[in-house]
Amino acid sequence: MKKKKKLRLKRPFQLILAALLFLLAFSFFQLIKNQFKQENPLVSTQVLNYEDLMLKYARENDIEEYIELLQAMMMQESGGQGNDPMQSSAINNPEYSIQVGIQYFAKCLKQANVTSIKDEKGIFLALQSYNYGIGYIKYVEQTDKQYTYQNAIAFSQKCKKEYNVSVYGDSKYVYHVLRYYTDTSLVDDWLELYR
Repeated sequence: MKKKKKLRLKRPFQLILAALLFLLAFSFFQLIKNQFKQENPLVSTQVLNYEDLMLKYARENDIEEYIELLQAMMMQESGGQGNDPMQSSAINNPEYSIQVGIQYFAKCLKQANVTSIKDEKGIFLALQSYNYGIGYIKYVEQTDKQYTYQNAIAFSQKCKKEYNVSVYGDSKYVYHVLRYYTDTSLVDDWLELYR
């Protein structure tokens, strides 16, 4: 009879121990998974819903430190709504839009010689290039050698004449993106320079 009691006491203890180990392992994996995840109160739930996909493609392009900036870009582009949340693809597929948009932004960062998230002028140039295209970087290299709001306006006017269109891009794209970025010093610096 004593053996039966030991078995009965042992089994619930083993179940509780197994459940605790499972919860501990699950918590550990969630902690690792969320290493780069950060809540950004300035972006919509729809944008935050794409965070895992954005992290996947940011990692593939070695720009995961720019995840909050990418979220701010998506917020400006679409608010996370529709089938082209990064406004980067003619194919109506959110994942493909994110993949192409992040690849293109990585290319803009490289072309703008951005070395880190702290490189304000480089970030400004890369952001404006995402909106205008890489041709803007080439234009800047031939004119002011760095991003300015004034050369963003001038490039837009030049392209409007060249392509005979009434609108070409958003000359305030940098500011419009930075409104949704958690590091408010960037938008403050932009406003200080280009008010």
